[in-house]
Amino acid sequence: MIIMKRIIYFLFSAVAVMAMHSCVNDDLDVMYEDAENDCISITVATGNLMTRASVADNDLESTVYHLDVMIFEESGEYKYSERISVTPSSQGIVRLGLKRSGFFTVNAKYYVYVIANSEHPENVFANLEDVDALHALNQENERIHITGSTVESAPQSFLMDGTAFIKGESEPAMPSAIILYDGVDKNKTELKVNLRRAAAKIEVELVSGNDVKFVRNEHIGYYLRNMPYSTAVIPYADPTEKPQPLLRTPDKTTGRYFTWLANNSVNSDTVKITAYVYSHSWSNNEFFERGTSLIVNIPVEYNGSSFSNSYYQIALRPKDALEFKRNNYYKVTGIINAPGAEEESVPVEIADLKYVVRDWTVVNVDVNGENAPVYLTVNRDTLRMHNEKIDSTTLLFSSSSDVTVSLLNNSLNYPYYIDKFGQKQKYNSSDISGSATGISGNITVESPVPTNNTIRYFMFEVRNAEGLKDTVWVEQYPLIYITNQQGWYSYRDDFKDDDARPTTYEYRGDRLVNISFTRGWQGGSYVYGYSYGTDYNEGFWRSKVAEPLSNGMSNISYYRWNNYNADPDIETAESNGNARMYHVRVTSTSDKYKVGRPRMTSDGYTDPGADNKLLVSPSFMIASRLGFINSNAGGITYANTDALKIELYRNHCANYVEVYKDDNGNKVILDDWRLPTEAELKIIMDIQGTGADAEAIDYLLNARYYVSASGPVHNSKNTTQGTAGRCVRDAYVK
Repeated sequence: MIIMKRIIYFLFSAVAVMAMHSCVNDDLDVMYEDAENDCISITVATGNLMTRASVADNDLESTVYHLDVMIFEESGEYKYSERISVTPSSQGIVRLGLKRSGFFTVNAKYYVYVIANSEHPENVFANLEDVDALHALNQENERIHITGSTVESAPQSFLMDGTAFIKGESEPAMPSAIILYDGVDKNKTELKVNLRRAAAKIEVELVSGNDVKFVRNEHIGYYLRNMPYSTAVIPYADPTEKPQPLLRTPDKTTGRYFTWLANNSVNSDTVKITAYVYSHSWSNNEFFERGTSLIVNIPVEYNGSSFSNSYYQIALRPKDALEFKRNNYYKVTGIINAPGAEEESVPVEIADLKYVVRDWTVVNVDVNGENAPVYLTVNRDTLRMHNEKIDSTTLLFSSSSDVTVSLLNNSLNYPYYIDKFGQKQKYNSSDISGSATGISGNITVESPVPTNNTIRYFMFEVRNAEGLKDTVWVEQYPLIYITNQQGWYSYRDDFKDDDARPTTYEYRGDRLVNISFTRGWQGGSYVYGYSYGTDYNEGFWRSKVAEPLSNGMSNISYYRWNNYNADPDIETAESNGNARMYHVRVTSTSDKYKVGRPRMTSDGYTDPGADNKLLVSPSFMIASRLGFINSNAGGITYANTDALKIELYRNHCANYVEVYKDDNGNKVILDDWRLPTEAELKIIMDIQGTGADAEAIDYLLNARYYVSASGPVHNSKNTTQGTAGRCVRDAYVK
């Protein structure tokens, strides 16, 4: 059982440079209103990969947890530093926690360095005297090669760096000083930085030849000999001045970066080994003594004999330049067609090593064999396009022959979207295409941005002339997109008296399943309150359970506990109703609302303030019909003023609980509901359907008015009179 009682949010830790004169940092996952012109914003890019809080293994290298922004005067003297904790967003914009005026000299130039995921404490950067001290700063990671693994002391992210430049201009080849304040208040300072990793990535794929068969046993493993594990935090302008990194040889491992791939050809196995190292360079003599090599033990069967230990050595050296470069990707593909050495100390070395250094390419190595290998690799198996029609930079491929890219449009109904009833709907694929040319480069994906507020899903197949193929799964998102979740049952967490636990569909408790609004005359005025009951025929709200139907709809029933029955009794409340919760993500502020997490009062209610009512949570969920209130029952008519309506509905949302089952059948409890803001209600009213005209969200709000935290909001799409309510919750991943 998963209980989602409290959601944890990542916050920015802004440095207040001058009292009452600081800017607000934006969380990368939550965009707020546009910063004042006096603030400095930085658009952050991590290569071609999106930044995320939780990522797949092949996306690990793009994860950013925090940024250190360092500003130096043109002379090199320290001026300012700030650490910004971040969470992911496709927008990738952060703001410094200070204002320009009064701090930066008009038209003066400054160097702006941005460092991601440094393991140094924040005060290390704040205490640097000048830019030379920053250049001298190093970082050590003894397990850099298995970054992201669960092994103790293995880093969980990659050190990255970049120098900011004026957004809209080309990135200069060398760090350049820029003007941060020109003295004209209306001119914004918008910067951009391209972050590059301090590490290099190495992938080695070894394929068994015709004469050998790989044997998977407990002896399998690999390690790096003379692995560089220290680096300068930022690159040296003159590489000849940088110190030589520290080298070590870690223990043999068979962890997450040692994997068996699908067969590339009949009767062949493929071993893939991934490792990360810091940059390093050698002379020819130095490489002979201290060069980095991959030592791998792959037991084999050869000519009828078994070799439980079979050690191979791959010298990881470029042909023309003996170095690993920061943020470069090296791939070696080879065929093993003979057994290796039985002793680890003298592994069989590749005699005719072919090592070509190019960004994101494949290097072919033939180990004691004559057949040239064929290969195809694509750097990612998933592409996410956020409010963009064309992506021609994210996907990279390398192949032994020319490739073709084709859209899969088969019985699995690619492309498709999920409609408002959770049903897969086919999308006309005539305007979706993918293309690539040559044997290496980028794959271009083109598809119009969805206009129906749903995520579009489709898949491409990349195939080369030898028949090797790979697939790329594409998810395409509009600015506002909606998903939905089938509800199971509902209750209120105040449905308890003597029992410490409330009555639910699965627990008898005190048998409380309804609530009424009460009014009594006392001391010359009305006194309002609540009463609870055990009957599903009473109360303005009653606990409900949904039975899903094949069309995405549900039969919704009230339930109650009889003293003598082992299971609750049910009575139909609504046949063929909609018991789906809708999850709305809003990624951009408009002239009608501002995107940001609404404030809550100290007693846990949505703040009714005038500024708060304009906010729309960037990720909020709407309760299903399991939360509907009976508008003419249980004394609800006593709530005949705006103040009483707000009190009744906010109390209901604060106590409301809705339960669903996730894809694995686990129960998930949602008990952190609140009243929506006025802007959130208006956005629901705007995008909701009135029949078949909206594909992402059903017709949810039909009353003339709906209660927000600041008061009733008129619904132009109403079909009934009166005032109703619908609860929402901020829905973020923990």
